Amino acid sequence: MPPIILVFTVTGSALFVISAFFLGWGAKADDAGSNPLKTVGAIATAAGIVDLLSALYIVTRSTVPAAAGVWPSAAAADAAAAANAPLLIGGLVGFYGLFFTSVGLAAFLGMDLRPIANLAIPVALVPLAWLPVFSGSIFFQSTLIVWVVAFLSVTATVYGKLPAKALGAILLLTALYTFFLPVILLPTTGALY
Repeated sequence: MPPIILVFTVTGSALFVISAFFLGWGAKADDAGSNPLKTVGAIATAAGIVDLLSALYIVTRSTVPAAAGVWPSAAAADAAAAANAPLLIGGLVGFYGLFFTSVGLAAFLGMDLRPIANLAIPVALVPLAWLPVFSGSIFFQSTLIVWVVAFLSVTATVYGKLPAKALGAILLLTALYTFFLPVILLPTTGALY
């Protein structure tokens, strides 16, 4: 089974810490001069690396064979799509892994966040192409929509169009709904709606 619970737990925890920072919870340096943003960056980097490793695991450890040939019929197209599922899911997890690793390193190293804001635009929009992959799951389709809002909000905040506290609230709701809710539902119900 793919390590999706690991992805949800680790990425959700990182997103929670990021949202708390933007909400102002523990965001001020203390008298010793510690920089909470560096800690947030380290946590986000760790989550991004876990996501990238999980994506690699999903793609390389899948027991589903890769699709071959052309799709001459709807049945063949469905079989090919199912065979490519690990690549599609691994690609999606890898996309977010790249973002979290980049955001974490930029925060930790005190780098310019405008390139991160620019990266957030394709990270928000390109995964919409995965909507058909999740056609049977209202949860996963709604998650992609929530992520559009969250990642575009990152861009808007970095470019001064959205207040940091608003981004913090959006990211907190995103962490709760798209990451922590599945961690609760999968073990307790065995499914997501």
